[in-house]
Amino acid sequence: MRALCEATLQLEDGEMLTSPEQLQFLAFLAASIGATNAIEIGVFTGASALAIAEVLPEDGTIVACDVTTDYLNSTEPAWEQAGVVHKIDLRIGPALDTLQSLLDANKANTFDFMYIDADKINSKNYYEYGLQLLSQGGIIAIDNMFYGGQVADVTCDDANTLATRELAVFLINDDRIDYSLIPIGDGLALARIL
Repeated sequence: MRALCEATLQLEDGEMLTSPEQLQFLAFLAASIGATNAIEIGVFTGASALAIAEVLPEDGTIVACDVTTDYLNSTEPAWEQAGVVHKIDLRIGPALDTLQSLLDANKANTFDFMYIDADKINSKNYYEYGLQLLSQGGIIAIDNMFYGGQVADVTCDDANTLATRELAVFLINDDRIDYSLIPIGDGLALARIL
């Protein structure tokens, strides 16, 4: 994990790496609920998939979704070195298509944990799929809910900020979940399915 994080930070977009304390917290959450099957939206260089896969049982799986392989040069070697590559089902393509394919394969209510850290415009759509794919008591974690502080700045009205702001309002009023917003990293929303 350390080597993967260090390599990621050398990239031009290295700041997109999930912070170390958040990686540990995601693993802690997944382990705390005894997660067996997980979903990740937004793999980047694979650090969060690695963190979650490490706490899954040997027969557990994380379906890791990304639209590109551009950042995956050091990913599989890191997963292999950590001994978790067999737990990671990497899916390249639009995540909405992957999530629909999981539903089509009768995987509704079969996952325990979901981490969303991808395009902000579709975060609510990913979340809605998560509600169908996760079982009762499952947790959906959504990153970047502070969006660099822009969600609290009414002068910021770009599409990503607006989508994140709208999602924040939606989550706090969604009676299908217990909701908490944690000030870790760039703001982590936690939704526990009722």
